[in-house]
Amino acid sequence: MTQHHSPTPSKTPAHATPFDDLGVAVSPGEPLAHHTWLGVGGPAAYFCEPVDVEALSRVVARCRERSIPLRVVGGGSNVLVPAGGYPGMVVRLSAAPFCAIDVQGTICQAGAGAKLVHVVSAAVQAGLAGLEMLVDVPGTIGGAVVGNAGGHGGDIGQRVRDVTVMLGDGTVEIRDRSRLAFESRWSNLDDCIVIACRLELDPDDAGLLTKRMQKQWILGRGGQPNGTRTVAMMFKDPLGTTAESLIAQAGGRELRSGEATIYPPHANYLVAGPRCTSDDVRTLVELVRDRVRQRLGVELTPLIQVW
Repeated sequence: MTQHHSPTPSKTPAHATPFDDLGVAVSPGEPLAHHTWLGVGGPAAYFCEPVDVEALSRVVARCRERSIPLRVVGGGSNVLVPAGGYPGMVVRLSAAPFCAIDVQGTICQAGAGAKLVHVVSAAVQAGLAGLEMLVDVPGTIGGAVVGNAGGHGGDIGQRVRDVTVMLGDGTVEIRDRSRLAFESRWSNLDDCIVIACRLELDPDDAGLLTKRMQKQWILGRGGQPNGTRTVAMMFKDPLGTTAESLIAQAGGRELRSGEATIYPPHANYLVAGPRCTSDDVRTLVELVRDRVRQRLGVELTPLIQVW
């Protein structure tokens, strides 16, 4: 959720923040590079990891009062922060109340900050099918729901029963299935902060599910760069084909920008080198997009979100 306003300049001392009276630990000037997979980008004006929903509510409400833009960072696997940083509040839902996973019957409830791989494992151990094809998808369950993460067996949106969200004024509501919309790598949850979700799954044999999950992990990881975390998938797969095949057909494998290069075995992955900058990444994504557009007439949709 982003409110497109500039932060109100503060006349308070340099070490003070607009959040000091809220009882929430806020770090001014927090470097965001180590909160993202690509490992590039500048600092956030403000950064916090609220201890619970009430603390988050106070921060969100204060941001609205002061017209301070706000974003949530999850696993950071598809986030590109500009070199100049982010001029607002960045929230990370890493505290225990936001990472809990609970399985009751065929319902799996998970906090938005829980890692998707942990949710998948919990479901499989409980003998519940429907998520195992997502075991190799990085990031948090909150990011997976907002971006409708998918695999060869379907997407997570098919399993969402309801989502608990926080609105811009700090209030909380539950949106049931009738109020939710999911499409390929998209949901209508971009106007709020996802706090938790409930997933409806199918009973199955835990042993068979474990084998299926392990197979998917091996297949999924086989096409991804090894030995480095500074990677990102660049584009959504168009209907009926893959971004990887289009990039390869268009001769995009050899493209590079500074320290940003294409991963040769899987052309839809970008690798950020040791001295890579945000500009290198953004330029390479545009170079690849232009190449596919000019040679094949296809418009690729980026998965990387530029802040």
